[in-house]
Amino acid sequence: MSPRPVDVAQVRSAARAVLDAVAADPRYARTAHLQVRLGPDVVVDEHLRGPERGDVFSVTKTVLALTLAVAAREGRLPPLDQPVAAVLPGLQGTPAERHTWTHLLTMTRGAETGGAWDVDEVTALPGGQVAHVARAPQRTPPGSAFAYDNGASHLLSAAAGAVLGEPVSAFAARALLAPLGVPAPVWTCDPDGVPFGYGHLRLAADDLGRLGRLLLDGGRVDGRPLLDPAFLAAMTTPQTAGGPPEDRPYGYHLWLDDGMPLAGGWAGQHLLVVPAADAVVVTTGDAGFDPGPPATDAMPADWQPALTLVQTHLLPVLRG
Repeated sequence: MSPRPVDVAQVRSAARAVLDAVAADPRYARTAHLQVRLGPDVVVDEHLRGPERGDVFSVTKTVLALTLAVAAREGRLPPLDQPVAAVLPGLQGTPAERHTWTHLLTMTRGAETGGAWDVDEVTALPGGQVAHVARAPQRTPPGSAFAYDNGASHLLSAAAGAVLGEPVSAFAARALLAPLGVPAPVWTCDPDGVPFGYGHLRLAADDLGRLGRLLLDGGRVDGRPLLDPAFLAAMTTPQTAGGPPEDRPYGYHLWLDDGMPLAGGWAGQHLLVVPAADAVVVTTGDAGFDPGPPATDAMPADWQPALTLVQTHLLPVLRG
């Protein structure tokens, strides 16, 4: 189905309403950037605060999945129903030895994610973070239920590095981001050199907008395939009903909102793809985050993501 025509002036007016609401309400005070793309054109691009390239937190998970989609097109991934322990032998003898690539991508491995396995506790460990995540107790049978799981993403990053023969950050910079015109980003690693699969990748709003355009273009760049079509189809199809924090169906490290792919991260990082309008909307937030330990941030206690305002003001214009 062809995208509906969208009036650029109406989009800019709706974006101004978003920005005015951000300025008027302290709950949105840490909003950093708003970008809107219509087709190939950037029609709104407003930077409000913070560095141009900031931590996109859990949007990192979506970038990780897109990187795996490139690896799949190159024939470098094993079957996704294979346990990742096949490439990470250190997982043998732990609950994680049963977890497949699909379990990790869909966040259905069923492991404990709280207490000693909370993301901040894991990040603070001086080493052995992958091994620690692998030892998380099993709470539900693998594949049976969705539960938001930062540890699953870190296992996925480690497994990807094992099959690629290099950190997933290096492969992503060369094979995913460079073809989009995105400069090599900072992607923080754990003390053992494994890029964090769940966060701490630094990208600009424009970089996220280019990734959104890639999704709209079916994984192609200038007509050439970059992403594996089967992987992309599964990534953008609900694999579970999902749950918190976005409370939407979940594909492969990507939320699906009524046919609209949505990458989400803490502190207001959102990449929303609107196929009906051939549009991409990006919001970012400047969290003032310090990993510590202990981790600290500058977010108001009652903070709200600018995505809420996008849904109120922009989406009605884009979707008609």
